[in-house]
Amino acid sequence: MPGISEEVERPAYVRVRFWTLDGEEKVEEAGGLLAVCLQHEIDQLDGIFWTARLSRLKRERAVRRYEKLRRP
Repeated sequence: MPGISEEVERPAYVRVRFWTLDGEEKVEEAGGLLAVCLQHEIDQLDGIFWTARLSRLKRERAVRRYEKLRRP
């Protein structure tokens, strides 16, 4: 939703498991901004839009603001 933002609550620490292009399994741990970015990118890969992580109240408020911005 262009022009709309809300704070999405996410864990401050994550452990991710992934495979390199060579097929090697890796596990990395991250905290802070990197943890937030990793969660955001994984959500995108899984097809989860950021609004799905909002409470119902915040999601409805964001949708109303977006609809208001789109009005001529």
